[in-house]
Amino acid sequence: MEEKTEKRELNIEPLVDLLVKVAKDKNYSPIDLLSRVEDNDEFYMRMAREALYEAIRCASVDNEKYPGLDEAVRQVLALIEKRPYVAKEIALKALARALAV
Repeated sequence: MEEKTEKRELNIEPLVDLLVKVAKDKNYSPIDLLSRVEDNDEFYMRMAREALYEAIRCASVDNEKYPGLDEAVRQVLALIEKRPYVAKEIALKALARALAV
């Protein structure tokens, strides 16, 4: 029996864009939480989920749309679970973009 595996292209940009928007509003808490993820144990995974929840919650008040955000969140959480250092890389990318002129 042959297994079919559907490959989805990794696209974290909707999530990074959301983190950038939140940081530009001077709320660095979600980025700070992501930057502290050290391992894939439950404590750090809970921290990553809390960071993403807080960022989405903060951005939701503006009614701005982020197409693909739900899939990006799913992909990022799966990626962080496999490679926790990715959380710091996402945090760095979002912070650098938010502070760019």
